[in-house]
Amino acid sequence: MAGRDCPDPGKAMMDVSVEIHCDTCGSANYSLPDGIFDEAPIRCNDCGNVLGNVAELKAALIAGALDHSAEALRRDLGKLSNIEPS
Repeated sequence: MAGRDCPDPGKAMMDVSVEIHCDTCGSANYSLPDGIFDEAPIRCNDCGNVLGNVAELKAALIAGALDHSAEALRRDLGKLSNIEPS
Protein backbone atom coordinates (compact mmCIF):
# COMPACT_ATOMS: atom_id res chain seq x y z
CA MET A 1 0.00 0.00 0.00
CA ALA A 2 1.32 3.39 -0.89
CA GLY A 3 2.76 5.39 1.96
CA ARG A 4 2.90 2.48 4.40
CA ASP A 5 5.73 0.24 5.44
CA CYS A 6 4.60 -3.36 5.20
CA PRO A 7 5.97 -5.37 8.16
CA ASP A 8 6.26 -8.45 5.95
CA PRO A 9 6.75 -7.54 2.27
CA GLY A 10 5.71 -11.08 1.29
CA LYS A 11 2.21 -10.58 2.68
CA ALA A 12 -0.52 -8.36 1.30
CA MET A 13 -2.11 -5.70 3.48
CA MET A 14 -5.77 -4.73 3.53
CA ASP A 15 -7.48 -1.76 5.13
CA VAL A 16 -10.50 -2.85 7.13
CA SER A 17 -12.78 -0.62 9.12
CA VAL A 18 -15.48 -1.41 11.62
CA GLU A 19 -17.97 1.04 13.04
CA ILE A 20 -18.11 1.12 16.81
CA HIS A 21 -20.92 3.17 18.31
CA CYS A 22 -21.82 3.31 21.96
CA ASP A 23 -25.14 1.63 22.74
CA THR A 24 -25.70 4.13 25.56
CA CYS A 25 -24.95 7.53 23.99
CA GLY A 26 -24.43 6.76 20.27
CA SER A 27 -20.92 8.21 20.21
CA ALA A 28 -18.21 6.79 17.95
CA ASN A 29 -15.53 8.32 20.19
CA TYR A 30 -13.57 5.56 21.94
CA SER A 31 -10.04 4.72 22.97
CA LEU A 32 -8.02 1.55 22.98
CA PRO A 33 -6.56 0.69 26.38
CA ASP A 34 -2.85 0.95 27.20
CA GLY A 35 -1.02 -2.37 27.10
CA ILE A 36 -3.54 -3.92 24.75
CA PHE A 37 -4.45 -7.46 25.73
CA ASP A 38 -7.48 -9.46 24.61
CA GLU A 39 -9.54 -8.96 27.76
CA ALA A 40 -8.88 -5.20 27.96
CA PRO A 41 -12.12 -3.20 27.77
CA ILE A 42 -12.73 -0.62 25.06
CA ARG A 43 -14.64 2.30 26.59
CA CYS A 44 -16.67 5.14 25.15
CA ASN A 45 -14.77 8.40 25.68
CA ASP A 46 -18.03 10.34 26.11
CA CYS A 47 -19.97 8.29 28.68
CA GLY A 48 -17.54 5.58 29.85
CA ASN A 49 -19.72 2.65 28.72
CA VAL A 50 -17.76 -0.53 27.93
CA LEU A 51 -18.17 -1.20 24.19
CA GLY A 52 -16.51 -4.61 24.26
CA ASN A 53 -12.97 -5.85 24.56
CA VAL A 54 -9.90 -6.04 22.36
CA ALA A 55 -10.57 -9.70 21.45
CA GLU A 56 -14.05 -8.76 20.16
CA LEU A 57 -12.57 -5.90 18.12
CA LYS A 58 -9.98 -8.25 16.60
CA ALA A 59 -12.74 -10.74 15.71
CA ALA A 60 -14.78 -7.97 14.05
CA LEU A 61 -11.74 -6.85 12.04
CA ILE A 62 -11.02 -10.41 10.88
CA ALA A 63 -14.68 -10.91 9.91
CA GLY A 64 -14.58 -7.62 7.98
CA ALA A 65 -11.44 -8.69 6.14
CA LEU A 66 -12.98 -12.06 5.25
CA ASP A 67 -16.20 -10.41 4.04
CA HIS A 68 -14.19 -7.94 1.96
CA SER A 69 -12.08 -10.75 0.47
CA ALA A 70 -15.14 -12.86 -0.34
CA GLU A 71 -16.84 -9.90 -2.04
CA ALA A 72 -13.71 -9.18 -4.09
CA LEU A 73 -13.54 -12.83 -5.19
CA ARG A 74 -17.23 -12.84 -6.19
CA ARG A 75 -16.71 -9.63 -8.17
CA ASP A 76 -13.62 -11.03 -9.93
CA LEU A 77 -15.37 -14.31 -10.71
CA GLY A 78 -18.29 -12.34 -12.14
CA LYS A 79 -15.92 -10.45 -14.43
CA LEU A 80 -14.26 -13.68 -15.53
CA SER A 81 -17.57 -15.37 -16.28
CA ASN A 82 -18.47 -12.53 -18.66
CA ILE A 83 -15.29 -13.00 -20.75
CA GLU A 84 -15.83 -14.79 -24.04
CA PRO A 85 -13.40 -17.68 -24.65
CA SER A 86 -10.91 -17.01 -27.47
